[in-house]
Amino acid sequence: MMILDCIKIIHSIKETSVANPDPSIKNVLDSMKDKWYAYFKEFPPIYGIAAILDPGIKLQGLTNLLNCYYDQLGINYDVPYHVNKCKIILQGLCEDYGAMIQPQPIGSSTGKSRSGFLGPVLVKQRPYGSCPPSSSNLEDFHISQWWKNHCSKFHVLARIAKDILEIPTSTIASKSTFSAGRRVLDEK
Repeated sequence: MMILDCIKIIHSIKETSVANPDPSIKNVLDSMKDKWYAYFKEFPPIYGIAAILDPGIKLQGLTNLLNCYYDQLGINYDVPYHVNKCKIILQGLCEDYGAMIQPQPIGSSTGKSRSGFLGPVLVKQRPYGSCPPSSSNLEDFHISQWWKNHCSKFHVLARIAKDILEIPTSTIASKSTFSAGRRVLDEK
């Protein structure tokens, strides 16, 4: 979801910049874009691995998403290298987990497909680098439930998905909780 949300945000910044010729708005948007580059110019491999583990994205969808993202940013980035790096890490995880895990059957499948603004980006037939022109919401999809329902079929990948998808994408929530606590109770 992190990559999907980043694409929606940068797409909104780009659309707003094009739609609004006001110089003061343009300055604010340029400042936002500069700050964005500082934090999200390159995604950590863990985000790519999480995307690959999403049955609606996989390797091809990750490639399409990253091509779309960097196209929106106007950056020439080696997407195949990044995707391959994520694939190699995931293969290593499969080998390590496979040596430790025995299959444990549970449940059956009830998956949903994705749609909306980013839906076409995830379709294999979409050409590299192309992005959907307008924005709308993604359909609700519970990836952890999907893996729980499919763990008997993909027991090693389901365990990896469980571990990978539990990692928070940011520490901001916990940091802001401690900051809020300081405002309620002081050091005394």
